[in-house]
Amino acid sequence: MESARNSDARQESDESLAARYEISFDGKRYAFRQHRYDVFQDALRYAVAEHAKVGFSHDEAFQPSWTAAYRPTDEDESTMRLHGIDYIEGHFLYGGYRYGQLCDAVAFAAEHPNL
Repeated sequence: MESARNSDARQESDESLAARYEISFDGKRYAFRQHRYDVFQDALRYAVAEHAKVGFSHDEAFQPSWTAAYRPTDEDESTMRLHGIDYIEGHFLYGGYRYGQLCDAVAFAAEHPNL
């Protein structure tokens, strides 16, 4: 019985699971109540555990929200190539640091070239 349930959960889409467990996605981060996550499985694991608690109350105001994942534009990618900035899993990477905004990565790269 348990393996059948696990198999069903694996076949359900992330977006569907998110709606069921009150998780939203803004294109970069996943949110469950006041908590934010970079990885969907982390958000899901916490939300499932909270839902399983005795006395858990559903958020009646929750509206499922799943925005398409952010991707840098062609212009962004040109700027990134110019400065040697990478974009991986929602973060701009330069010189061993990770940035949420391209402008921050560019500003650091301009001051610290060739890292």
